[in-house]
Amino acid sequence: MTKLGTYLSSIRRKHNLSLRELAKQSELCDVPISHSTLWAIEKGKNSRGNVPHPNPNQLKTISTIYHVNYEKLMELAGYAPVPQNVRVHPTPDGAKVTADVGFELAKQSIPVYGTIHAGEPTFADQYIIGETPITDKIIDDYGKENLFALQVKGDSMSRAVLPGYVAVFSKDANIENGDIVAVLIDGDEAAIKRFRKTSRAVMFEPDSFNPIYQPIIFARDQDQDYRILGKFIYATSMPI
Repeated sequence: MTKLGTYLSSIRRKHNLSLRELAKQSELCDVPISHSTLWAIEKGKNSRGNVPHPNPNQLKTISTIYHVNYEKLMELAGYAPVPQNVRVHPTPDGAKVTADVGFELAKQSIPVYGTIHAGEPTFADQYIIGETPITDKIIDDYGKENLFALQVKGDSMSRAVLPGYVAVFSKDANIENGDIVAVLIDGDEAAIKRFRKTSRAVMFEPDSFNPIYQPIIFARDQDQDYRILGKFIYATSMPI
């Protein structure tokens, strides 16, 4: 059984529905789903023994009936978010980037790290806590060998990335003012901050709804005890 099948099976049992009852309810939606298709999605295999790939419209129907998050179903089904219509908005001290998010079926995945140790960053198996799907487009744009993912801890970047989400980064990407980066600071674990650079200092700023967080500032004449590991590409709520 797939992650999607396991999740849908548990939700259906909580609603005390049979697959036939669910198929009947789907007839009220724009895209109804047959009993046999629902069975295949839950079991993670169709009549030919292949893993089914429900399309976005079918998942929309299921999310409507169960009142569950559509994006979560998309990600469990193997779709990954893809930034679209990227927009750059100049600000007095840099730039803010916004984008719409579409979904594309992902055929590959990359590791998600809970911790990256200090010094020479260690991307080792013992720090891997899961995987997140990656689309061919992201791999083509950045190169799979350059991609890594971190689970976000805390709420210091909650305006941009929610706690618990998985953030995907590229190691080999040009860093500009206003970009979000993964950075090692003062020999600590990897942190996620917004990068700023002026003639006098380099700053790693929080971007949070919580006002308690303050920027970390390195004056130009100060020891630069930091290392930028990668540029933020997008975040996903994909369970790990």
